[in-house]
Amino acid sequence: MIFNVAKQSLLNRKVSVMMTFLALLVSVSLLISIEHIRKEAKNSFYRTVSGVDLIVGARTGQINLLLSSVFRVGANSNSVSWASYQRLIADQKIEWAIPLSLGDSHKGFAVIGTNNNYFEHYRFGDKRQLAFRAGGQFGSAASHGIESNAGFDVVVGADAAKQLKYALGDEIVISHGVGKISFSHHDDHPFTVVGILAFTGTPVDQAIHVSLSAIESVHARPQTSLTRKSLNKVADKTVTPETHSVEGHSHSAATHNTASLDEHADDEHSHEHSYEKLEPTQISAFMLGLTSRVAVLQVQRQINQDKIEPLSAIIPGMALAELWRLVSAVENVLRIISAAVLIASLLGLSTMLLASLRERNTEINVFRIMGAKPSFIFWLIQLEALSIAVSASLFAIVWVVGAILLSNDWLLAEYGLSLSANILSLHTMWLIITVLIATFVIALIPSISAYRNARVLN
Repeated sequence: MIFNVAKQSLLNRKVSVMMTFLALLVSVSLLISIEHIRKEAKNSFYRTVSGVDLIVGARTGQINLLLSSVFRVGANSNSVSWASYQRLIADQKIEWAIPLSLGDSHKGFAVIGTNNNYFEHYRFGDKRQLAFRAGGQFGSAASHGIESNAGFDVVVGADAAKQLKYALGDEIVISHGVGKISFSHHDDHPFTVVGILAFTGTPVDQAIHVSLSAIESVHARPQTSLTRKSLNKVADKTVTPETHSVEGHSHSAATHNTASLDEHADDEHSHEHSYEKLEPTQISAFMLGLTSRVAVLQVQRQINQDKIEPLSAIIPGMALAELWRLVSAVENVLRIISAAVLIASLLGLSTMLLASLRERNTEINVFRIMGAKPSFIFWLIQLEALSIAVSASLFAIVWVVGAILLSNDWLLAEYGLSLSANILSLHTMWLIITVLIATFVIALIPSISAYRNARVLN
């Protein structure tokens, strides 16, 4: 009987009930959304790099090494010598290695010098491999019908390609330094886009990848050497249509200069070709995959105690956990904001029920005349409040799931954020239970007031 009475009572006040329902719907949706995004962001943070057993760099703190090598934030002032890298990866416990050379940029995006091991062994998420949206890895230009300067291939992250509107075959020039504005450009060595990666939701999306040999080439190249570009400028200034006659032999100055320039160009071409095979002298860091998980701590201790060069080897998972603890204050702020919005909505619910008590004096008198006890009035008010809260919670779940399904592609394309639509978890159930308990507590104010009024009428 009490359920029918509560239903009819809510329908008689449908306008005020609907407004309270909408306010509670928004607050519960906000609470569920913030908690879900927080949980997904945390999981995504921990899955930025997976399947990598160790990250090795010059001696520094583990957070600094993690930020510079994985998130491209900051930089390690020291480097790892190429000789040490080759010496360490020769260990039989090491299955694969990914060298990383940092320090250059392109229009604000970090440039990473690496090799094809990066595309084969780098993992993110649940050990997902990098995929190509278009093109392929270094050296795949010919197979995709792209004309490129051999050795100067570039693979662009999804977000960088979208913002800069790059396509396969486009030429780019990298700059020295990691700032958005650079006054030192390596424009004598243009790179050709041979691959565009698919979205990952990780810092890989904002990276520009080039080969280690190309990085060494652009930095080892003498600044005073002539290039074809500079030779063409000289040709424009020196070539004239004048002819000269010497001992009966006439020749064109233009012909003489052009031939000379061609010789320099051929020398230049061979000079560039020799640079393509250069090995780097140093790298910023490198990632290791071991043949056995058991050997991780052993290899880490061995690298940290290396006598030849001071190095630091970190376990990515432990470093990520430590870094997340440093930024966990943001989590608490989001929780406080969502809890405050929920409390404000519940107070609105309580206010609505209190305001309706004056209008319901006649209704309560009728119930008392019919023999209803004061406890019946108490539970009637509580049932009305809980009915609104349960309905708002159920609609909030449907609303959040629908919003995620409709906006997931946009979030991934714009912000690199991929959200799971599966929000029905034990954590969500506890949130709903917390909302119902809070509703019961807040509704005690009008319920007790109605109970006292009923007792007075006794």
